[in-house]
Amino acid sequence: MKGKFSEELAYRKMLELPDEYHIFNDLFLENNGYTTQIDHVVVSPYGVFVIETKGYKGWILGGENSDYWTQVIYKFKAQFYNPIKQNDGHVRFLRHILHESTSIPIIPIVVFNNEAELKINVQHHIVVNRYYLTDAIMRYRDIVMIEETRQRIIKTLNNYLVYADKEKKAHHIENIYVRENRTSRLLNNGICPECGGHLVQRNGRYGSFYGCSNYPKCRYTIK
Repeated sequence: MKGKFSEELAYRKMLELPDEYHIFNDLFLENNGYTTQIDHVVVSPYGVFVIETKGYKGWILGGENSDYWTQVIYKFKAQFYNPIKQNDGHVRFLRHILHESTSIPIIPIVVFNNEAELKINVQHHIVVNRYYLTDAIMRYRDIVMIEETRQRIIKTLNNYLVYADKEKKAHHIENIYVRENRTSRLLNNGICPECGGHLVQRNGRYGSFYGCSNYPKCRYTIK
């Protein structure tokens, strides 16, 4: 319920955007038996924004390529899957159904509650508190698509929308657990879950970590 409430607050914030921004909320998309659930998609002349909302507060710790991030509230600590990687999966799904490679910018954004203090190491992605969400979207001002293309994208997303009943949602969640278990099995065997390369121990500025042997083509790391 906290997550849904945070999504609703993010949606209300995005209502501040002009009419040229078309907002989709809580999308459940299906293609060839594969499903994905996306909190928000915004289609504009300046790009397609894919927004993952997190209802956490307290300190948020994590890195761009980490598998998991950490929430800290006083002595309480909890881990959650890296929302940047989660959102990257949404972007790949959208590119597939929209048949877009790189011609149309698809910009992933992760948004946290205003009460979250973001202590994260992120250079190539957008992670903001809800208060700055519309600013993050409207920093993109170069027109990259004509109105006909924008309407085509909106129509395509509507065509792939499905009614998410309890059974479909349960199946979707089951698939998520299957993927997470696969990742765990690969890690336990020293295999990179991103590309299948070998994980090798390295030393960095913040201590030792495991990185993929296919670096720099694959930048997967884990503590």
